[in-house]
Amino acid sequence: MAVTKAVFTEGSVLRHVVFMTSTSATSLLSIFLIEVLTVVYIAMLRDDSLLAAFAVAKTLMFFIISMILGIAVAVSSTVSRALGSGVPDQARRLASSGLLLGIIATVCGAVLELIFLDSAIRMLGGEGSSFTAAREYLWLALPASVLVAVEQLCVQILRSAGFGKQAMWTLLTATAAVAIADPLLIIVFDLGLVGAGIAYLVSSLVSACLGFYYVHRVARLTCRVSLTHLSGDISTIGRTAVPAVIGNLATPVGIAYVMAAMAPFGSQALAAIGVIDRVIQVAFCVVFALPGALIPILGQNLGAMNTTRVSHAVKATYGLLICYGAAASLLLILLAEPLARLFHVSGEGLIVFSAFCRWGGFLWTLIGLQFIATSIFLSMGRPMYVTLFGWLRASLGTVPFVWYGAQAFGSVGVMLGQLLGNTVVAFCACWLAHLLMKKVLGNEAIH
Repeated sequence: MAVTKAVFTEGSVLRHVVFMTSTSATSLLSIFLIEVLTVVYIAMLRDDSLLAAFAVAKTLMFFIISMILGIAVAVSSTVSRALGSGVPDQARRLASSGLLLGIIATVCGAVLELIFLDSAIRMLGGEGSSFTAAREYLWLALPASVLVAVEQLCVQILRSAGFGKQAMWTLLTATAAVAIADPLLIIVFDLGLVGAGIAYLVSSLVSACLGFYYVHRVARLTCRVSLTHLSGDISTIGRTAVPAVIGNLATPVGIAYVMAAMAPFGSQALAAIGVIDRVIQVAFCVVFALPGALIPILGQNLGAMNTTRVSHAVKATYGLLICYGAAASLLLILLAEPLARLFHVSGEGLIVFSAFCRWGGFLWTLIGLQFIATSIFLSMGRPMYVTLFGWLRASLGTVPFVWYGAQAFGSVGVMLGQLLGNTVVAFCACWLAHLLMKKVLGNEAIH
């Protein structure tokens, strides 16, 4: 079935929001669960240095993944607007040019990280066996990031056209591949993080191939890349992609600072941060899914000038965030001890993890406001606001709070300081997004 119309410009707005969020969240949940299982498999080896190495490696991978996601949401935003405006040929051209741009940018980013890999690992606290394990994993995972770029771009292109199920199946296939490979390579063949890296490479290849098949054969959103239009298409995408990428890169910078601040408290505390990151991904997969779900809906309706539907979509998303966040926060409190046992968290790490389960859910629900604000900024042509608040979150929303937390409350203060500072920035982003909506849509549309 090829794209013929902008599907989000008619029908129930709430249904579109719930459908796109649920399919996006299901995809993310499957990926995040695999990361959690990977941590569990590594923890079963009873080696804290491997858990610490995985946390360091994932922090460095976050840089390249943040760049990929920034380009992907920019492509989604431009493609959905083209579809909403009734010009599918332009949407196909933008999707094809976006795929090429994403591949080239990811190759450059991966090569750059590999050049400075050793010093980057040491900067994040990787020493001895942790350094070796992280290095071996990243030499497999960073080249695989090119395949991840194809996968993520295809997923966002599919979502921009309303093919939420195909996007979901693309990521579920990757999950199935790594679910089979991880226990075999990590546990049975005792390859540790090398096994995890091989599994990551295989799953990326499978999902990239399936995603491109869906975009090319099902959605028919590809065309021959024309050199005549390429520079113009890249410029169009780049106006959103560059600020989005720069804004996304702030997140791993902030995390890297947190890792460095946590390192003096020992490998158990570092390992706990890695576990907390995986738990956040699973518990708040709906929050992470919001931009990918909301941007296509906003983009198509803005392209069609349906301002009232844009406002209704944002309001529905706020309601979804509050309801989901309350449920997730309660579950974290109730499941704190079982989760700690599952991940074999102990010593200083157990103290950090327990504090997160008690307070982290509430704070992360509020941090989710920034994800909705990001969707609004990108859809309404204000990508520089994404950059601004991304770096505010990583700097003023992280450094002073983490520094004071470490001095006053030790390892727990590092973790909670980051969350509290990020919450303050999220409120500011939400406020500015509301003002932007009033300016773009008008007072009548948002009431």
